[in-house]
Amino acid sequence: MMLTPSLASPAALYRKLERESYRAFHSRLAIHKADHLFNFCVTAHAMRDYILEYLGKSKDDEKQPFHELWNKIPSLVAAQEIANSSKHFALRIRKTGSLKVAKTRAVRVRKSKFIDIYVNREGELKVVSVEAPDVSVKLSDGKVVMLHQFTCEVMEYWRKQLSQYGIKIRRQPLSQLTEKSV
Repeated sequence: MMLTPSLASPAALYRKLERESYRAFHSRLAIHKADHLFNFCVTAHAMRDYILEYLGKSKDDEKQPFHELWNKIPSLVAAQEIANSSKHFALRIRKTGSLKVAKTRAVRVRKSKFIDIYVNREGELKVVSVEAPDVSVKLSDGKVVMLHQFTCEVMEYWRKQLSQYGIKIRRQPLSQLTEKSV
């Protein structure tokens, strides 16, 4: 029985990944940004299961080569660890139950400068520099990426993987990303 009727395929889950990335980047409150980052990471990590299911890989020995590949990609490891540490409160070694040390070195909320662009009532284009919450992720390879770059790296990886398996991604209208009807 399908419990998530809008997420019936890897392509549909990828579109949810895009929506979560958009929400995370555009949130202006640190707590909402953190919530959306968590949701993005849970969705990004779920792509593994969706792809394995799509490919008909249900046994552990069939899944293992995929997980070995995915566990070499620092941004996917970070998404996995953020999702699992938030969902389970702590990372644990499955067989022993003992605490596991995260490979991701740090996730920090900080301030960054952004540019807001809008048109005022008189039709004039306005560009305003603002400071707002952002998130930095220090990956297992030592590279520090800001939230937008992190989500873009993860989405680009999954987009290439889906394409490799012949899965086409439909573009979403802006209204689906923003929750506002256009």
